[in-house]
Amino acid sequence: MSKLSDLVLSSQILGKASIAEAAKTDSVTSFPEKTLVKLKSSRLLTASIPEEFGGLNLGLTPGTNLALLNILKNIGKGNLVMGRILEGHINAQILINQFGNVKQKKLFSSEAFEGHLFGVWNTQATDGTYFSKSKRGVYFLNGSKTFTTGAGYVTRPIVTAARKDGSWQMCVVPFENETAKIDSSWWNPMGMQSSRSFKTTFTKTNIPKINLLGSPGEYYQQPGFSGGSVRFAAVQLGGAEQLLDETKAYLVALDRIQDPFQKMRLGQMAIAIESGNQWLNGAAVKMDDYLREPTKRNGEDFIFLSNMMRTAIEQICTDVMILCQKSVGARGLNRPYHFERIIRDLSTYLRQPAPDAVLTEIGSFILNSDTPATDIWNQIKK
Repeated sequence: MSKLSDLVLSSQILGKASIAEAAKTDSVTSFPEKTLVKLKSSRLLTASIPEEFGGLNLGLTPGTNLALLNILKNIGKGNLVMGRILEGHINAQILINQFGNVKQKKLFSSEAFEGHLFGVWNTQATDGTYFSKSKRGVYFLNGSKTFTTGAGYVTRPIVTAARKDGSWQMCVVPFENETAKIDSSWWNPMGMQSSRSFKTTFTKTNIPKINLLGSPGEYYQQPGFSGGSVRFAAVQLGGAEQLLDETKAYLVALDRIQDPFQKMRLGQMAIAIESGNQWLNGAAVKMDDYLREPTKRNGEDFIFLSNMMRTAIEQICTDVMILCQKSVGARGLNRPYHFERIIRDLSTYLRQPAPDAVLTEIGSFILNSDTPATDIWNQIKK
């Protein structure tokens, strides 16, 4: 068995084991610490580091992306919060590999192996982040970020901030030396409560020059910026898969397996989940294609498929949640069953930015293409 296959198997085991803690830590004052410890010991937090620095190239080279998406799905299946944490950590590792120099890759790889948890904090309101610079060439980070997932546990967040000329710069914040205020009162959500997606305010936080990642504006470079949506969609699909498994177990336990309407609903759920997995497989192929040959055409195709996948997964998850609730009724939505928590978490996690804009981009791609409907899938597979 390959190392990547071992990782996928580990993620399945870890996902199943994390369900109990997900229920116990379902509050804004908690965090699934035990699952995080298991993530660190499983190599899942260092797999997306280049092999030359001790990692396994997960998501960095062709042929690794199906394993990556399945790992994210498996962790999300057990706990959507931890799936979101792992997805942010891997997103950061991919950005470092893409935009970091050799010294930075070596530094941040060693810090990941030391146990530092990475993330990406980009969202902000009107009081957003900006850089200031002293006469001695020292950079300072100021201002606030919202939705800073993993606040208090993420010790190496990649933060975007405005430079004096208005351009946006990424930096890796060394959080043990930070001067930041974490505002937990900002986070009072319906679901994903223990994700600690708080508001974090920086005041003259010292950023060493080596921690400035890439050139200004590169965070938004395509196809990586839009294409990264396939990773959070994989996590979301894991939540929908768990709802199907939980619904089946619930009906079997109550001996309702002969009810034709329940059979119908489970059949619809199964079809939806299988559709999601086909999207996942297709996305992995396009990710591999782009890494193998990073042409403009392959990049455009990757963005197109990514936009379709995240839109399709959103609808799949929504349909599965509705069918689940009809199947289990009011009784099933009571604790200690997991349905209501998973539905709250998934409903919240599905609210990703600009869904309407993404859908219009899909339509624009179709309108500007000479490809007939019959050949759309074959066209983007080329």
